[in-house]
Amino acid sequence: MRKNHLTCSTVLVAATLMGSWLTSCKRELLPEEKVKSAMLSTGAYTVLTTERPTLPPVAESSVELGMKFKASTPGTITKFRYYKVAGEAGTHTGRLWSADGSLLKTALFPAETDTGWQTVTLDTPYSISANTVYVIAVNSRSHYAATPQGLGTAINVGPLSSIAGNNGVYNYTTGGFPTSTYNNNNYFRDIEFVPTQDDPVPPAAPASLNASNITANGATLSWPAATDNIGVTAYELYRNGMLINTLQGTTVTVSNLNTGGLYSFYVKARDAFGNRSAASKLADFTTPNTSGITHGSQLTTAMVGPQAIGINTFTTVPGGVFRGAALSGWGNAARTVGTGGEIIDGYWFPAGTVVLQGADISSDITVTSGWLVLRGCKGGILLANPVGDGGGGAALFSQLIYFTAGHIKDGRQPASSVVYRCYFPHSGLENVYADNVTIAESWIAPDPDTVGTEHIDGIQTWGGQRYLNFSRNHMEFNPPHTAPYGLSALIGMYSDGTQNDGYDHVIVSDNYLILSAYGVALHAPLAVPVTNMSVTGNLWTWSTAAQDENYTNAVYHNPSQSIPDYTADGNSWTNNKWADGPHAGKFLLPDNRTSDTDTNGK
Repeated sequence: MRKNHLTCSTVLVAATLMGSWLTSCKRELLPEEKVKSAMLSTGAYTVLTTERPTLPPVAESSVELGMKFKASTPGTITKFRYYKVAGEAGTHTGRLWSADGSLLKTALFPAETDTGWQTVTLDTPYSISANTVYVIAVNSRSHYAATPQGLGTAINVGPLSSIAGNNGVYNYTTGGFPTSTYNNNNYFRDIEFVPTQDDPVPPAAPASLNASNITANGATLSWPAATDNIGVTAYELYRNGMLINTLQGTTVTVSNLNTGGLYSFYVKARDAFGNRSAASKLADFTTPNTSGITHGSQLTTAMVGPQAIGINTFTTVPGGVFRGAALSGWGNAARTVGTGGEIIDGYWFPAGTVVLQGADISSDITVTSGWLVLRGCKGGILLANPVGDGGGGAALFSQLIYFTAGHIKDGRQPASSVVYRCYFPHSGLENVYADNVTIAESWIAPDPDTVGTEHIDGIQTWGGQRYLNFSRNHMEFNPPHTAPYGLSALIGMYSDGTQNDGYDHVIVSDNYLILSAYGVALHAPLAVPVTNMSVTGNLWTWSTAAQDENYTNAVYHNPSQSIPDYTADGNSWTNNKWADGPHAGKFLLPDNRTSDTDTNGK
């Protein structure tokens, strides 16, 4: 077929990698309908369901186009289908072939619409055998749809599946058996299939999920086989609430994890009819941190920001709206990550990620699609990727005026947000409202409010969030530390009325929290559900303004608001201490009391 599909294939592969980069309380971050399944209301199945071409039509002379498929159970084919693109005209005939080229059934499409899915009902349903390969083909007159690599992997819908690879077949002889392939193109030829026997019963959930061989960038996951009344055909693997893979076996090695990253995996079993089990138990773990920094108290300003990686001169570039490609004016300061992705400063980014390095950004950057990494830069960034975009962003060794990540309540949800070894000399991370946020080994020092109306935080979240990792940061408020200069919390984890469903899978660990006479160090979640939250290893400096060891501004406590139970629901509160002062080495508890013993939050 036409070689000009190669460019489209490259784009498609990049987009696929972006979308996949990317889990007690389980919440899937993408709607279930994003995962192929769902039996049609008539009891029938199609391979391509409601898929539509996303690329412009291909103009070419008459050609026979087809798809190889099979069913895992016996049944009948009742209809032929194909997607008609703009510019296509004339009559069309569907043909069903055996894998060896025997013509089994033909049907002429009746009156067609100008574009869209066209269907012809067979005069007599054709019976097919289980686990046997067939080919459905429909001729094209002048224009057709082609999605490069659309059939490179199997599409599974209930008992139906396309054949993975060496698929997307064609023959320039109209009516001839299509055997040639190019680029595993999906030409949008399909059938409707009714199984002889339906199955509404889902498999049992896998009994457990175990993680082993955990490294800074990978792990091995394994689980016992699930059971089903007919048979399990696949397992779906979820990471931090997002489906990342569909597997046939019961063990897998996951790669492209981040150093010091918070991860939660689970699996679901799926049967031949597309029924899914409940989720397995969670496998939660944090990958080893390889940075050499074990606590925020070890940080100095020489370790963060551009100077830490030897960047002292900058190229001035414009800001603006980033839509997945470098902006005009970025020039040689920007590059694009190649095939296979890349680990940068311990964090993995997918192919197609734009890396902007050594730039002084003259105005704000708003990311609305794709992946953007600021490395050794100065400026500010807002991640506003819409839900399902699959993109996100990171700031590495940068000096920032702000870093903001939108939330699903606003229709925004970056796949991941990373801040590592960054320097905030006069501001904090206000409005960090997304899921999957990592803020690590950064120096965060907000200035106080001088106008009396601002809410000043070092890190501010607003509830309804999952998979947050705030670790090994140095945090303090810049002076003045007296009224009327407003300061709120170094780490403020609030709950707004529209985002009040709590927090799940959160780590607040090994941070160095420098108290002053004004402002709270840690405002942990209050009066909302909290699950799988670990607050551990944090150190507070003593403030001379504190008169009572049990009534300081170290941990915010409001007697009218309930404190999460840190001995249940996967939560823990351990080894949080005063770093100095009259109570050095003693433990701080969730209700802001100082204790000689560590009571795990009690």
